[in-house]
Amino acid sequence: MRNKLLALTACLLASTASYAADPGVSDTEIKIGDVNIMTGPASFIGRAVAVGSKIAAAEINEAGGVNGRKITIVTEDDGYIPARSFQALTKLIEVDEIFALNGTSGTANVLAMMPLIEENNLPTVVTTAPNELVYDPVRPSVFTIGGSYSDAFYGQLKYIHENLEPENPVYGLIRQDDDFGGAIEHGYERAIEEFGVKDGLRVRFKKGTANFAAEVAQMKQAGVNVLANGGIIAGAANILGEARKLSMDMQVASVWSEDMPPSVNLSAPAGYDYLVADYVALNGPDYDRFMEKARKYASEEEVAAINRYTLVTYVGLSALAEAMKQCGQELTRDCTIEKLRGLKNFDTQGVAAPISFDNEQQLSGTALAIYQLNAADKSFKRLTDFTDY
Repeated sequence: MRNKLLALTACLLASTASYAADPGVSDTEIKIGDVNIMTGPASFIGRAVAVGSKIAAAEINEAGGVNGRKITIVTEDDGYIPARSFQALTKLIEVDEIFALNGTSGTANVLAMMPLIEENNLPTVVTTAPNELVYDPVRPSVFTIGGSYSDAFYGQLKYIHENLEPENPVYGLIRQDDDFGGAIEHGYERAIEEFGVKDGLRVRFKKGTANFAAEVAQMKQAGVNVLANGGIIAGAANILGEARKLSMDMQVASVWSEDMPPSVNLSAPAGYDYLVADYVALNGPDYDRFMEKARKYASEEEVAAINRYTLVTYVGLSALAEAMKQCGQELTRDCTIEKLRGLKNFDTQGVAAPISFDNEQQLSGTALAIYQLNAADKSFKRLTDFTDY
C-alpha cells in the first residue's frame, strides 16, 4: 500500500510540475497581458483597446469563463515607445507571469517585443498593428487580425472608380516616407495599373510633418481629383484643410484611423465626404448590439472612449478565449497555439468578418468594408459588405 501511495504521489507531482510549466494559469484564473498606449498623444488608442479587452473578458467571465477559469487582464503602459514596450512585456512575463498576450501597441512596438514573444512561446493575438512586418515572416505563436493598408487603399480607389466615376480622373498620392507609406503606395499603384487611370502625382513627407501647403499646391497644379490621403489624424486633417483652401474638388481615400471621432472632428470642417476601408463594423445592427454590451460591462467614461480599436481588440480576445476553451482543463501555451492555428470561421457576431487562422501567415480578418463620411453630421454610411481585396 505504501509503495502504491508513493507511486500515485509521484505521478501527481509529475503531472502538476508539467502543468505548472506554463505560467499565468491557476485553478480559477488565466492572466492575459496587454501592452498598450495609456499615456501620451496616442493614448486615445490605448484606452479604446483596454475597453475592448474589458468588454470581452467580462462577457466571457459572466458566461462561466474559460472552462471555469476567469480571465484577468494585466495592462502595462508603453507610451507608444518601442523600448518601453520591451520593458513592459518583460515585466508582464517575469513579474505578473501572464499566460498570453492580446494588447500589442503599434507596429514598431510589437516588433520590439517579438524576441520575448518567441523566446517564451507566448500565444499572441495582434489586433492594433496588422502590418506585413508582423506576420511575414510568420512567428509560430503570433496571430494577426486585420486587413492591409495596401488592400484598404486599393479597395477604396476601386469603389471610387466603379461607383463614384469622377470626370476626367487624375489620381494623386500623398504618403509618409516609411514602410507604412510604402504599403499605401502599393495599393495605389495596383489601382492605377488595373484601372488604367492617370497617375498625376506622388508625394512623400516625413513623419511628423504639420504643414502641407507646398505638397497640396503641387496636387492642385497636377489636376488631382482623386486623392489617396496617407496622412494620419492631424496630418490627414491638415492635408484636407489645405485642399479646401485651394477649392479642390476631389474624391478622397483615407487610412482607417480617420474613422475615429478625434480624426473626424479634425477633418470634417474641410467638408470632404472621404472614404475609409475598415475591417470592423462602424455602424449597423451588429455594431448596435456590441454597444449594448459595452454599456453593460463598461463605465460611461469607458464607453465614451470606444473607437474602432475597441472592436478589433474585443474580437482578438474572444478568438483567443475560444482557442483556450478548446484545450479543456489542461490548458497550455502549446495547446492554445495549436487551437488558434486551427481556428476556422470563428463567429465575431458581425463585429468583423469571421476569424480563420488556418493559413500559412496565421492572418485573418482581412476583409474590409468601405464607409463614407458625411462631413456635415460626422457620421459614416456603409457602402459595401466585408470584402477581401
